[in-house]
Amino acid sequence: MQSDVRPDADAAVALVRQWLSQTEGVRPDPSAARLAGLLQDERGLDFAIGFVDRVARPDDLGVAARNLEQLAQSIPRFLPWPLRALIAIGGPLARLLPWPIVPIARRVLRGMVGHLVIDATPSRLGRTLEHLRADGDRLNLNLLGEAVLGDAEADRRLTGITELVKRPDVDYVSVKVSAIASQLSMWAFDEAVDRVVDRLVPLYETAALGVTPTFLNLDMEEFRDLDLTIEVFQRLLDRPSLRQYEAGIVLQAYLPEALPALDRLTDWAQARRAAGGAGIKVRVVKGANLAMERVDAALHGWPVAVLPSKQASDANYKRVLDAALRPDRVDAVRIGVAGHNLFDIAWAWQLAEARGVASSVEVEMLLGMAPDQAAAVRRTVGHLLLYTPVVHPRDFDSAISYLIRRLEENASTDNFLSGVFELTASPEIFAREEQRFRAALADLGIAGGASDHLGTLIPVAGEAEAAAVLARLVGAGVAIVDFGPAVGDLEHTFLDLARGAADPAAAPAPSATERGER
Repeated sequence: MQSDVRPDADAAVALVRQWLSQTEGVRPDPSAARLAGLLQDERGLDFAIGFVDRVARPDDLGVAARNLEQLAQSIPRFLPWPLRALIAIGGPLARLLPWPIVPIARRVLRGMVGHLVIDATPSRLGRTLEHLRADGDRLNLNLLGEAVLGDAEADRRLTGITELVKRPDVDYVSVKVSAIASQLSMWAFDEAVDRVVDRLVPLYETAALGVTPTFLNLDMEEFRDLDLTIEVFQRLLDRPSLRQYEAGIVLQAYLPEALPALDRLTDWAQARRAAGGAGIKVRVVKGANLAMERVDAALHGWPVAVLPSKQASDANYKRVLDAALRPDRVDAVRIGVAGHNLFDIAWAWQLAEARGVASSVEVEMLLGMAPDQAAAVRRTVGHLLLYTPVVHPRDFDSAISYLIRRLEENASTDNFLSGVFELTASPEIFAREEQRFRAALADLGIAGGASDHLGTLIPVAGEAEAAAVLARLVGAGVAIVDFGPAVGDLEHTFLDLARGAADPAAAPAPSATERGER
């Protein structure tokens, strides 16, 4: 067993195909089917975001009613016909009868997104948690709430998180520094750290010293929170009362500082272990606050803090996992592989198995996203940790920013989730995502990257089908494609066209690798 062994890309792609084959013929989850329909409808995303932002959010029913009337003029096809009919009828009447119509519309919305955000009402939460754990998964609860602009809201959020931690049916909770302390200034860094630590000590001691400890995960939002969050995390766990408590922290791989931060945490955690303390866990994510980073940079005239491209972020995600998943590190630092990109999950899991550290890895996914694929992954890795947002009904409006983020990232073609519902049925979507995966590996110099393998094998029946497939692939942004079985000279022409060759006739014949011959 070698700490530098790495699986090649072909093995990961084969595992992804195996997972997808297990989803064929499975009756889709109704909520997932609605989300897929939303993404595939050209008007779906605009309608959904408009409804969430302009009908669910306003306090004034009159404002919400006018917005509903406007949205009713362009109803997307993905909605079931009874809902389309209700909106078509209720929209024009909303301004006349806002009181019954707007609340009904909001109730329908809550029903549609109930698989993404769950009700935190104590009497209901227990039954929901029991149902969600039926497959053996663990749940990472994240209490959503209003933006923390003052001490009153910070106190209320901290109280709500503490109540979750005290529940006997809750064993994993996420908390953000920005959610429990208001008006933090990086110009007063030491004072900010002291204030946050003082507020979090009672929560961490409650979690650590209970009959059954509750795992706390210190989450992160923006780049400016990075050093503050790490310092708070280390100061908390260096306290004598928490020396034997294992807790977690998040690192965002789209930040260039992610790998140095991992090394810093690992050195500290190894020293903590050597002194007889518990280890820690690092949850590795790609990052979900790109819009805020761009806004912050634009407002201040700063460079954007994140890596310059999606491919660079994908490569850095793998770079961090490659550094973390080593036998000499995982005793002190367990790893959470968080995301829905099946190629990344397959590669990370095979990397962990090859290095003998799979028992120190936990695969983490979002509640309600692509449950059929999650079930296939679960069969391989044993169980999942599901990131589970919870919100009290009185604060449902606070879940809107989370929902908009989920919708936007699902719709962006740069994001794996934009094609997650079409991977099985669409060869071009699979080829697009495989190519992105191989390109990121190539940036790391790992075997099977794009420099070694130029595409994916897509069987076609003849020239007409090959031409149709090529058109879809080019439309999806796929650069290199192998066609098989060969269809004569057309195969060379298609490969040249996919490369963008100016003169296909003058281009060299495809190599064995390009033909898919391994």
